[in-house]
Amino acid sequence: MAGASIEITRFLEWAETDAAGHQHYSSAFRWVEECESALYRSVGLPSSLFGQIPRVKVAMEYKRRIFFGEEIVTRLEVIRLGNSSCELSFTAQVNGEVAAIGNYVIVHSPSKEAGAQRWPDAWREKLFTD
Repeated sequence: MAGASIEITRFLEWAETDAAGHQHYSSAFRWVEECESALYRSVGLPSSLFGQIPRVKVAMEYKRRIFFGEEIVTRLEVIRLGNSSCELSFTAQVNGEVAAIGNYVIVHSPSKEAGAQRWPDAWREKLFTD
């Protein structure tokens, strides 16, 4: 079984730094969301999905500081697909060195009234294949 994955290369922008001169702690979450959006587009899932997948668990650990202008390679991968949940893991590397790692869980909840629902089979195939 293999989960869908994507990798994006970008540079740390000035607006993403903090008073200490390195990345603001929240920056990696934006890079991951950028990857997640690109991942859904790459497998043909609708952009409206973002309004239907609340995060229920998030973990991230910085391994090194990242400074303005450094190139960051962020990789995102689906590692587990449950009935209504999906777990994704990410890494951000600078010069081949892991700078941040983490994972998070989303839940498919297309209706605020109904709560969590099973991923549609067609979407399941796009997110996690044999």
